[in-house]
Amino acid sequence: MKITTDLINRYLTNKCSAEEAEYLENYIQYLGTSLDQLLPREEWEETDGDVEYGGQEEIRAKILAAIAHKKKQSIRKRILVKLTRVAAILIFFFGIYVLVNRSEQSLSTDQKDLAATTTDSTEVSNLYYINSGNESMSLTASDGSVITLYPKSEIKYAENFSHLKERILYLKGKARFEVAKDKSKPFRVHSNGVTTTALGTIFIVDELKSTQTHIKLLEGKIEVKAENSKKSRKLIRTYEPNEEITLDHKDLRVLEEVKVNTVGKGRGGYFVQNKENIRFQNIALKDVLDLLAQNYDISLQYDQDKIRDKYYSGVYVNSSHVYKEIIKELNYLHHADINYTNLQY
Repeated sequence: MKITTDLINRYLTNKCSAEEAEYLENYIQYLGTSLDQLLPREEWEETDGDVEYGGQEEIRAKILAAIAHKKKQSIRKRILVKLTRVAAILIFFFGIYVLVNRSEQSLSTDQKDLAATTTDSTEVSNLYYINSGNESMSLTASDGSVITLYPKSEIKYAENFSHLKERILYLKGKARFEVAKDKSKPFRVHSNGVTTTALGTIFIVDELKSTQTHIKLLEGKIEVKAENSKKSRKLIRTYEPNEEITLDHKDLRVLEEVKVNTVGKGRGGYFVQNKENIRFQNIALKDVLDLLAQNYDISLQYDQDKIRDKYYSGVYVNSSHVYKEIIKELNYLHHADINYTNLQY
């Protein structure tokens, strides 16, 4: 015999058969204290008393009527207690359902984009992997892209990309991506507000540090984008093989950058900025100015022809106004006639 809501209702109103009543009573007695394990007293006291559920008033009326019935046998009184606990358990799980439902409705904009990229009404099924071990985990997406998920990292992406306009993945931690070529479906990795886009390439994204994201390109070409809506600031940069960037994804400042293909033959260019110093080594003037504009929130005006095929090396003590000293020296060395406007004022 199966215990249903209808059976319980008929029992409470004395409309069930003797056989059904005996079965239900024996079942409740069999459960014993296991109901207490399902919802301990502490959790019951913490449960929101205002949670509503279907048929609340009807169930309440039936329970009160049953309690008020003076001729109820003692065993039935105990059953009412058990049923009240069952109702509390139902309320508890219903509350969890409501919270989960609200959480799903309040997904971040980036995650909502995943569903928005479907070309038809096909429901998107997602895969979610957590690497809690000590060794890297190898994953293969539906398009053939190979993902190496490093320890203490998580990743989420669609089970099937065939119905999507874009291949979107959400990373927490560090991963290496060998992207299958498909020019019709950009491959985008979202990590802490930073989006790395590729069509067919190999790159590594590492955001294990709380405020920093490191991206290194091994093959192909990628675009790195980030946006800080509160400060109305954006970052958009492109990279070629063996180039990399480390950025503060909260303030959208470039902390370190390696540029290979824009520094001339036989040169190895890089940029490093920390609290103490700011260093340029064989960096193209165009990249120097882009870094200054990004990190110091300034607008620059200059003639492209005057900075073309020119490179710069220099070390400065970092400060909030060091860009003024750098621009002054660039103008002196290269006669670049660079002007700037501070966007913070």
